[in-house]
Amino acid sequence: MAGIGFELKKLFSDDNTTFDDIKAMAYSTLIGVGPWFITVITLNILMFIGKEYIPSRGDRNMFMTAIVYGFIFSQIFTGILQYFVTKFISDCIYAGEHKKLRATYIGSIKITIAGSFILGVIFLKLLPLSMMFKIAFIILFCFLSGIWVSMNFISVSKNYTYSILSYLIGNIIFIILGVYILKYSTNEFLKKDIACSIVTAYSIGVGVTFIMLYVYLNSIFEKNNESEFEFLKSFKRYYALCFIGFVFNLGMWSHIFLNWIFGNSYRVKGAFLAEPLYEVAVFYSFFITIPTMVYFLVFMETKFFPVYKKYYALLTLSGNLSEIDSEKKRMMETLKTEIYYIMELQFFLSFSITLLAKTIFLKYAMDLYLLDLFRIMIFGAYSTVFVSIYITVFLYFDARKEALIASLIFFILNTGLTYISFFLGDSYLGLGFFLGSFITLIVCEVILNKIGKKLNYVTFYKQNFGFNIQAPILEKIELFLNKKVLFSAIVILILMLTGCANHDIRGFNLKTRRNWHTMSYYDKNGYDIDGYNSEGVNERGFDKKGWNRFTNTAYDYNGFSVDGLNKETNKKIDERGFNYKGFNEETNSEYDKNGFNFQGIHRVTKTEYDENGWTWYGLNKDTQTYYDKDGFNKEGYDQQGYNRDGYDEKGYNRKGYNKNGYNEMGEKYDPNAPQSEGKEDIVYDKDGFDKHGYNEEGVDRDGFNKQGVFVGDE
Repeated sequence: MAGIGFELKKLFSDDNTTFDDIKAMAYSTLIGVGPWFITVITLNILMFIGKEYIPSRGDRNMFMTAIVYGFIFSQIFTGILQYFVTKFISDCIYAGEHKKLRATYIGSIKITIAGSFILGVIFLKLLPLSMMFKIAFIILFCFLSGIWVSMNFISVSKNYTYSILSYLIGNIIFIILGVYILKYSTNEFLKKDIACSIVTAYSIGVGVTFIMLYVYLNSIFEKNNESEFEFLKSFKRYYALCFIGFVFNLGMWSHIFLNWIFGNSYRVKGAFLAEPLYEVAVFYSFFITIPTMVYFLVFMETKFFPVYKKYYALLTLSGNLSEIDSEKKRMMETLKTEIYYIMELQFFLSFSITLLAKTIFLKYAMDLYLLDLFRIMIFGAYSTVFVSIYITVFLYFDARKEALIASLIFFILNTGLTYISFFLGDSYLGLGFFLGSFITLIVCEVILNKIGKKLNYVTFYKQNFGFNIQAPILEKIELFLNKKVLFSAIVILILMLTGCANHDIRGFNLKTRRNWHTMSYYDKNGYDIDGYNSEGVNERGFDKKGWNRFTNTAYDYNGFSVDGLNKETNKKIDERGFNYKGFNEETNSEYDKNGFNFQGIHRVTKTEYDENGWTWYGLNKDTQTYYDKDGFNKEGYDQQGYNRDGYDEKGYNRKGYNKNGYNEMGEKYDPNAPQSEGKEDIVYDKDGFDKHGYNEEGVDRDGFNKQGVFVGDE
């Protein structure tokens, strides 16, 4: 960030015109959040196109969820190296050892790609995915991890325009490939698993971005024979930085992980857990914090860093105590003034969006279920962004212990309070994340005040100890990795992991078909690798011929065949929109449009009745009939088929006329007309029945009303 600040400072001047300032702010926004914008726009373009060319919502969710997983877990994994490698780079630059940068970059990339590959293999081995999909995802995971590490080195070159260009080119290639696959390709292999094909296309685009960054960084750094893994020896001194990056990133996503486990999540095609509504609310809330990111990038860096640099120059070189204290006071005042100003700016924006949220949701037909969640998430994101700013500031002062404490508090509170919130009900969703982030923000302010009070002493004290920390084990690891056997070691390790992990998620060996939990051909529930018990029946009651032993029909208790076809609709979903697994494909959740799940439990009340006292099939709680105490059913009609205003489903009253006074034959009702010319002669025959066979009470000649219920023959 400091490198970016130096470059941006050149763009801002007191002599600037308004247009110059606008250009500077636009450039700041581009390099600060440009990659995010480009990625979001690209994925939304393909999702828009995908709605037309990918009929299956499951396939659309599959490739989007895979990409989300790639982003989340690559950031968590590379968070281990994020601050650690950045610190080593800054030490090299400070010491004038620029020759180590190229070797350090290559070494960190090797470790990152190797680690990503191994983690990807272990993780995906347990998921029921095709081999091609697994390969595409692992490649995506490796390339994304490589990009995050590469961005740590971009600040050395200060060529931020090139990084944006690499993102842009990679995403354009992805769009071209994606559109071709969806719209123009007739290749059956690509169309067979469309989600896999799109993930592959995205992996290629991301790969192009990574390769452009890798080639560029290798070309600008000095070539030499320096050790590629020397930075590992710094781990013993800077190990806290590894934990800071990892723990903070884990805290950023832990509330989402808990929602996958305990929330209204579902498995996309039986593989990835997802909770789209919650994830969308999180995304929108963080999107609102863009002004804070840009302001911190520009004004915080350009105003704070000059006084920061002067303070340390006085402290470490020739300043006296009075000058040092004066400059420290000025530095801390500048720092807090800018942070508080950003807080005020972002709070005004966040509060305004909170007030306008309902209008925005109604305007763009967004799911109102998200409204309350979105409002609380806005302030959770607000607090989280400022926690990250405080941690960055702590590291400016080399307060690694304080930054680690803040990261741990952030992770523990977010995780713990989010977990507790699940016991309070859906109405408290997101509260744990907000409280955890907000409390951590308060703690960070207290920590910053303590750092400011003892900064002189701590900094001066550290300057007097330039000793070398011995790390013999790390030195041996460095020597081992430098023997060019890294690739061979990785291959052997992967083969070992593959052999040990050659089991599916239920514990079955894919070759021997034996279960390692029970050491037999059946799992602990008594089912074999194909899902059948010793009697040849699966969990749903179907045998291998598709006959259901429980119902003694071709359908299970819920009316679905072995292939998932519903008996009534002859589709993969029933009349409520549920498939045989109990997932509602119409609402893309576990609940139907009325808020009931597959078993008939309501989302809000957690009982079989909704807020108005009706079951999903229309039974009234108070009367235990299909009509309430006023005689109306769930849809608002009485036993004769008329609503509270006296009209049937077609809009006609008991005399056969609509609100405009016309009957179904288009004749106008005249209440003053003689009986022979009036409505009775027009609508009812001599026996008192209309042309549909119903009398004035809505009962036919056999005594049945319009709903088919027998009410008598009178």
